[in-house]
Amino acid sequence: MSLPEIAGFILTLLAITLAARGHVLTWPLQLVASALYVALFLEYHLFGEAALQGIYAVLAIYGWWHWWHGTAQHALPVSCMSRREMLLLGTAAALATLALAQFQIHFLPTDVPVLDSAIFCFGLLAQWLQAQKRLENWACWIVLDLLAAGIYVHKALYLTAVLYVLLAILAAWGWRRWQRELAA
Repeated sequence: MSLPEIAGFILTLLAITLAARGHVLTWPLQLVASALYVALFLEYHLFGEAALQGIYAVLAIYGWWHWWHGTAQHALPVSCMSRREMLLLGTAAALATLALAQFQIHFLPTDVPVLDSAIFCFGLLAQWLQAQKRLENWACWIVLDLLAAGIYVHKALYLTAVLYVLLAILAAWGWRRWQRELAA
């Protein structure tokens, strides 16, 4: 375990706990945690996940602004995606996964190109949905977090693997909280 991995672990847990509560301070914490994980994932040849963390940092700035300026009351409401949106975005993420995996297979020294690419593509989708405060972001996170935990065990990033199992649990909690908020 390295200091960036430990700091990223702590900041990410705190950030996702705040996200589940719908608190705007999730975004600056996600920004810092993402910056730490970029370096860590590059070191372990998880290029898709390193790039994803870089994009998460940019999306954290967007999410911070969007949540803060969502309405006149400074609170973006939870909403759901239509079936059409789910189908279009899911198909786009799956196709992008296949294309990115082919790129990684041919040009990058990684031993998990398909899984790394799937986490990258569907992680972008989940983060965008979270920034839009769409309920379905939590279902994406649960699947992605458990998949990522397996990769991190494979790469001997055990603390990060534990983090991602905890993130899946937090995502389930966030999903329930946002369902209640939507129903209210």
